[in-house]
This record gives sequence, structure tokens and C-alpha cells, in this order.
Amino acid sequence: MRKFSWRAFISFGLSYAMIVLLVSGIILYVAPPGRYAHWVNWALWGFTKDEWQSIHTIFSLGFIVLSVFHLFSANWKVFLSYFRSKATGTFRRKRELLLSSAFMLVFFFGTVFSLPPFQNVMAFGETLTGSWEKTEERAPVPHAELLTLAELSEQLQLDSVEVITRKLNNHKISFENVHSQSLQEIASANNATPSDIYGLISKPAGNAMQGAGVGRKTLDEFASELGKSTDDILEILKQNNIEAEKGQTLRTIGENNSIPPRDVYNLISK
Repeated sequence: MRKFSWRAFISFGLSYAMIVLLVSGIILYVAPPGRYAHWVNWALWGFTKDEWQSIHTIFSLGFIVLSVFHLFSANWKVFLSYFRSKATGTFRRKRELLLSSAFMLVFFFGTVFSLPPFQNVMAFGETLTGSWEKTEERAPVPHAELLTLAELSEQLQLDSVEVITRKLNNHKISFENVHSQSLQEIASANNATPSDIYGLISKPAGNAMQGAGVGRKTLDEFASELGKSTDDILEILKQNNIEAEKGQTLRTIGENNSIPPRDVYNLISK
């Protein structure tokens, strides 16, 4: 049985780490900004942006550790020989050291001071990341997914917390507390995106009257769209001397009470 080779082990490890870093680095270079990635639960090959960042960070650490072992345990003598010759005692590879140092300084200060072509590389990356965002999918405020529904209601002047709660219940969205749970937590618990949940709670009541076949919609369907309970709607109609029952359409209610379906809708949507 051959003796275990640490040099081979380190070389294989560095190769794997380099491949993962190359792939994850390219993905993070073109990935959407965090505010958008979190809002729509962006993922590539099954991994979210946060997971790709974790992969890149951990493998970077592993690459550093393996590189240190590669230098000090496997190639330390060779590395030292670049500096001084045992035979003559003179400094070797002076030009290579100076040129390498110059390259590193150019890369460092070129990046820090945003000089071409380094600035162009970063600008191109910003263009790629910005291309993911769509106007209709943008969060109403930066990192809105971190806000609670109560905070969203207050900051964006949405419906009251009570109405938002009814909307969530009507759409069978499970939640514990709209005052403590963030939009992202509620979305994760329901296998949805923060954008999806926000779309439900921010949908204006007037949308329910748009489109064809409104008269064929039942009170229960309107209750779900308006964020109200069917019993509440029936009570509103009763107070206005309009007879109605669960399961009836607006057209049926209108015909039974000799009023247009739109008038029925105007009453229940207040």
C-alpha cells in the first residue's frame, strides 16, 4: 500500500477549491443585488444568493488554509531558494519579485481608486446585476422583506393591520404575529416569496371590479379579494336592505333586489 501523500492531497484540494471559487465568483459577479434577490427569492441551480456567498466564503477560507500548507509544508525550501542561492549566497529572482510586486500594487491601487480597466470591470458587473430587476417586481422600500406587516402598513400607508390579517387568512397564508414576524419569515413559512405576500396585502380593493364576468363572481370570491369575511359583507348588505345569501353571485343579488351588480359591489367594497 502506497504511503499517503499530503502533497497530492493538498494539490487535489486546491484544484477543487479553485474550481468552486471560479464558478461561485462568476455567479456572484452577475447575480442580482441583495435587495432584489431577497425580494423574489432569487436562486441559481437551487442555491440562493446568500448560499452562493456562503459557498464562496467557506471555500475561500479552505483555499487559504490549503495554500498555507502548500507553501510551508510542501514547497518551503523551493520558495526560499527563489530568494537566496546556497552556492553563492546572492539574492535570486530579483526581477521576478519586483515585477510580481509591481503587478500586485497596480491591481490593488487600481481597484481602490477605481482606475481603468479595473473600474470598467466593476461597472460591467453593476450593469449585469442591475439587469435582473424589473420595475413591477421591485420592493416598495429597500429591504422591505425585513419589515413586519405592521411596519409595512404604517410606512406605506396600506390597509390597516386588521384588514391585512383578513387578507392573509382569506388566502390561507399562515402566520403567527404581524407585529413581530417579518415579511420574509411569513413568505418562507408558506413557500412563497416576499413579493408574493406583498402583492396579496397591497392589492387595492378596486381591482376586484376589473375584468369580465364580474357579475358571475360570488360573495365568497369578492370577500377573498377584498380582504373581508363573507359574514361582514352580508351584514353590510343587510344594513342597506339588500337580501343576499352565501354563494350567490352579484348578478343574482342585483336581480333579486332590482339593482345593478356594480351598486352591490360599491356597497361591499367600502
